[in-house]
Amino acid sequence: MPDNKGIAKNAGDIYRHIYHNRASSRSKIAADLGISLPTVSHSLELLQEMGLIYNAGEFESTGGRRANMISFVPGARYAIGIDITKSYLVFVLADLDLNLLDNEKLLIPYENADRYYSMISDQIEQMLERNHIAEDRFLGVGISLPVIVDISQNLVTYAEVINLPGNFYEELKRWIRHPFLLFNDANSAGWAELWKREDDNPIVYLSISNSVGGAIVLNKRVYTGSNFRSGEFGHMTIIPHGKRCYCGRYGCLDAYCSALVLSSFTHGDIKEFFSQLKLGENAGYRQIFQQYLHYLAIGINNLRMCFDCDIVLGGNVGALMEDYIMELREITRRLTPFENSADYIKMCSFRTEPSAAGAALYFIDEFVRHF
Repeated sequence: MPDNKGIAKNAGDIYRHIYHNRASSRSKIAADLGISLPTVSHSLELLQEMGLIYNAGEFESTGGRRANMISFVPGARYAIGIDITKSYLVFVLADLDLNLLDNEKLLIPYENADRYYSMISDQIEQMLERNHIAEDRFLGVGISLPVIVDISQNLVTYAEVINLPGNFYEELKRWIRHPFLLFNDANSAGWAELWKREDDNPIVYLSISNSVGGAIVLNKRVYTGSNFRSGEFGHMTIIPHGKRCYCGRYGCLDAYCSALVLSSFTHGDIKEFFSQLKLGENAGYRQIFQQYLHYLAIGINNLRMCFDCDIVLGGNVGALMEDYIMELREITRRLTPFENSADYIKMCSFRTEPSAAGAALYFIDEFVRHF
């Protein structure tokens, strides 16, 4: 009688091998995992019957017979990510390769009301329907928010940027019929960034949007801290007794470097601020931005001193900093006694709704790790 547990484990190990290598061959799978070729062949047949893998052609010849290239099917499963902010909502549909197949942004302010939660439910169902996503291929919904959540991912422990009720998860549960969990928006964005990076080196992801946060990425995972509060870079004090922050304290990085510091001059539109800055017709904008870079450099230098790794700029502001990255590096370089350059300041590589994508990524990662 066949060992079903053994078969399942082999199939899972082989699927993860193919997934993480993007493509593989029977012989490479057998060699890397220490599994016999007949066992590999049997498991591959099962995975193909389940619609999880396919024959992607042949590898280039190295002198002998060309091996079949086996790859995973990105559209075998899907997840939805939602980014809930104080003033708008973002919905994305992602496949197993974190390709964003559909996205929608709604300029609808948050409110603790049935009509708001009902609208979220309707948007989820409409996105699934118009993309023809079958029930058995849908993994769940990740929801990112500018809040701190506990380890259970269903309880908000701190919310100042957005006024959520204490029973927020239970309110949503009345309307969302799929599995769903809550995530900190900056941690989600950092995870999406990690997913797209080609190396596994540690990074600090600095998310600069209407609030400032971030994520510490170590050993291919987001470090969340003992209390799920790591990466709250926006509440580092950079100017003692300085500007008042929304948290009630004074001198926080958030008070000096949130997107609102710039977008308040262009009716809340951060892209318009950068457009006007690039035109160079308003000297006031340039002066404001130079001061902004000065405070941002202080925050970045503090992070570099603490973590000694690349600092990746993300969020709404980070995604628009490409034309000014050299200037920011030079300002930051002057603050450190240890280095002659600040090339460790990097632009984010995932710039399309990273918080929503990272929230969806949780369910993708869970599927792959526990298949």
